[in-house]
Amino acid sequence: MEKTSSNALALARRLEADPRVAAVHYPGLASHPQHALSNELFRAHGFLLSFELRDDIDCFDYLNRLQVAIPASNLGDTRTLVIPVAHTIFFEMGAERRGAMGIADSLIRVSVGIEDEADLLADFAGALA
Repeated sequence: MEKTSSNALALARRLEADPRVAAVHYPGLASHPQHALSNELFRAHGFLLSFELRDDIDCFDYLNRLQVAIPASNLGDTRTLVIPVAHTIFFEMGAERRGAMGIADSLIRVSVGIEDEADLLADFAGALA
């Protein structure tokens, strides 16, 4: 758990700093609304995070460029897994209802694994290039 949480925090920080990423949702980030509570309750902030790409970036093109992270329909593994949330889990709701719930079409959920941190960060950054 320490490695996955450490990798998740590093990835969340890297994504948050990238101007091509519209939003990052991870309680380990100071910008997260529940950051203080997460710090109070947990030693680490976990291995799950999600992020939204800018509207002009196709999430499927992005996912296809990843080489370390694996597109998956489930989450939780020693490998990093990614899933396009609006197009899978919440697809049947339709775009209008997803929008009302704040679920962007570009929202990607990530289950961070134990890969080498540098490889992981390079993979996510490289897919945006």
